[in-house]
Amino acid sequence: MEISRRTVITSLAAAFVLPMTGCAAQVRSESVSEASGSAPREPETPATIPVTIGVPARPLSLDPALTVDAESHRSTRQVLETLLGVDPDTGAPIPQLASQWRATDDGLRYTFSLAPDVVFHDGTPLTAGVVAANFERWSRLPELLGQDRMDLLPRLAFASVFGGYRGDEQCRYVECQTVGERTVSLVLSEPIVFLAAALTSPPFALSSPGSWDAFDQALEDTSPESLPAALPAGTGPFRWGVPPDSDGEGQPDGADEAAPLVLDVVPDYRHGPSPVGPVHLAVVSGARQRLRELRRGRLDAFDYVTPATLRPLVQGGAQVLQRDPFSVLYLGMNVQHPVLGQLYVRQAAAHAIDRRALAEQHFLAGSGPADEFVPLSLGVTNPELTTYNYDRERARNLLELAGYRGEPLPFLYPVQTSRPYLPSPEPVYAQIAGDLARVGFVLEPVPVAWEDGYLERIPADTDRAFHLLGRTGEYRDPHHFLEPLFGAHASEFGYSNSLVVENLGRAATTSNRETRNTLYRRVAESVALDLPALPLVSPISAVASGHDLVSYPTSPVLDERFDRIVPVDQTTPGR
Repeated sequence: MEISRRTVITSLAAAFVLPMTGCAAQVRSESVSEASGSAPREPETPATIPVTIGVPARPLSLDPALTVDAESHRSTRQVLETLLGVDPDTGAPIPQLASQWRATDDGLRYTFSLAPDVVFHDGTPLTAGVVAANFERWSRLPELLGQDRMDLLPRLAFASVFGGYRGDEQCRYVECQTVGERTVSLVLSEPIVFLAAALTSPPFALSSPGSWDAFDQALEDTSPESLPAALPAGTGPFRWGVPPDSDGEGQPDGADEAAPLVLDVVPDYRHGPSPVGPVHLAVVSGARQRLRELRRGRLDAFDYVTPATLRPLVQGGAQVLQRDPFSVLYLGMNVQHPVLGQLYVRQAAAHAIDRRALAEQHFLAGSGPADEFVPLSLGVTNPELTTYNYDRERARNLLELAGYRGEPLPFLYPVQTSRPYLPSPEPVYAQIAGDLARVGFVLEPVPVAWEDGYLERIPADTDRAFHLLGRTGEYRDPHHFLEPLFGAHASEFGYSNSLVVENLGRAATTSNRETRNTLYRRVAESVALDLPALPLVSPISAVASGHDLVSYPTSPVLDERFDRIVPVDQTTPGR
C-alpha cells in the first residue's frame, strides 16, 4: 500500500490512509449534524451558536501523533485531550485527563492519577490500560508504519521527546505500567526533565483503542458519512461531525469544494458543553480571500492575519488578536548538495539576506530578525553567538572564494498556504530570492503547494539546495526547537554533528537550569558555525474575529480550544 502524501493514521495492527474528503471548506450549518462518532448520539445541545473559522490549509492528518502540522493539531485539539493541559496564562502544565502527577527524585518514573468518570466519544472509559495502549502504540510507530514510510515523515514528537522508539539504543522510554484501574507510571531509562511540558502537546493526545479498528474502513468507504466512525475517538468538548448536504451556494470564495471538516458539540462534556457549535473549519488559502469572507459574514474568525490585511481589519472594526512570538522561520540549506556543501557558500547566503527588511515588510509589527532557533522568551540566548550581518560585498567575496560559477540551485518553497511562521510564503520567497540573486546566486524556483506534500518533498528531494520552513512551539522548552532539527536522527538538512547530538542529549537529562542553558548555548554556537540552516524571522502571528464573537482564545503554543470562544448572545437586542 502506498502512503498518502497528505495524511496517515495507524492502528496497532497496520497502517491506513485517511481520506481527506472530510477536511475542506464549507459555510456554517444551522443545525448540528446527525452523526458525529461511533457511539449513539445524545440529544442535541440547545442554544449553541454555529461558528465558521477560516483556515489556510487542510489538516495533513487527524492522528496528531503522525504530524507536526499546525492545522492538524488545531483540529485534533478540539476532539482529543492529553494527560496534562496548558495553563493559558503561563504555559505551564496543569491537570487535564490526569488529575495529578508526580515524579520520583531520580526522574525515572512519572506517575499519573487519572480523572474519574471520563468516557471517550465511542463509549470507552478512560482507564490505565487505555493510557498504556496509547504509549505502546506511539513507541512502535516504525514497526507499525515501516521505516520507509517513517522516512517520509518529519521527526515526530515521540522520538524527539524520548530519544527514539522502542528498541532504539537512545530511547529513554521503557514502558507504561498500569498501577490499578486509574493510575499509570511512565518508566524511563534516563530522566527527561521537560517531560511534563512535552506531554501537553497534541501528539500525546489520547484516543480510544476501540476506535483504531475502524481506521481500515476508511480505505473501503470514503463517503463523508463514514468519517466520524473511522477517526480517533477522543474525550474533548467536540467530536468529529458529518458535513451537511450542500450545493455549494454561499460557500466562501476560494474554499475547497470537498466536504467540510465539522466539529460537533459533545453535550455531556464533563466541563460543560461548548457555547459554540457546530464549528466548521473553512479552508480558504488566500489571506485576502479570508478577509473578504469575514467582511461578508461567511467567516466568524480566521487565521493568519498578514500586514496587507491588518489595516482593512482594523478599519472595519474587527478584533485582531496577536500571539506572543513563539516560532521561527528559517532558510534550510542542504549540506549534502555539491554546492551548498561548501561552508563559504552557506555563509554567503547568510550575509546576502536582509532579515530586518524581511521582518518589517512581510510580518506583523513586533516581529523581528532572528539569530537563533530558540525564542527569546525561553531564556537561553547566547550573547556571544556567531551571527551573520547583512553584507552584500562580503557575500560576493565568499562566493568567489568558494569558486561558485552560477550553477542553478533548486529552492523549494510552499505556496497556497499560510503558516504561523510564514503567513505570506510567495512574497517572502521573492524577497529572499532577490537578495540572493543580487550577490550572484542563480536560483531555480521550486514552488510546491502545501497540501501536495511540501513537508515530505523536502527530505525526498535530495537535489534541493535551499528550502523555506519554520517551527512553532507547542510546549515551552528549548528542546522542542533544537532536537527535531539537529538531533541524532534529524535529516532535514543532511547535517550531523556529534557534539550537537551529545549536548542535546545531556540537556534533556540535566535538571540544573544553568547547566542546561549552557548546553543549549553550545548547541546554538555549533549550529551557527556549521550553518545548515539560517534563522530568519521571529514572527508574531494573529487571528482576526468578526462582530459575532466577543473573544477568541489565542495562545503562543496554539492551545486554542474552540469551547473557550465567547460568542455574542444571539438574544442581544439589535441582532
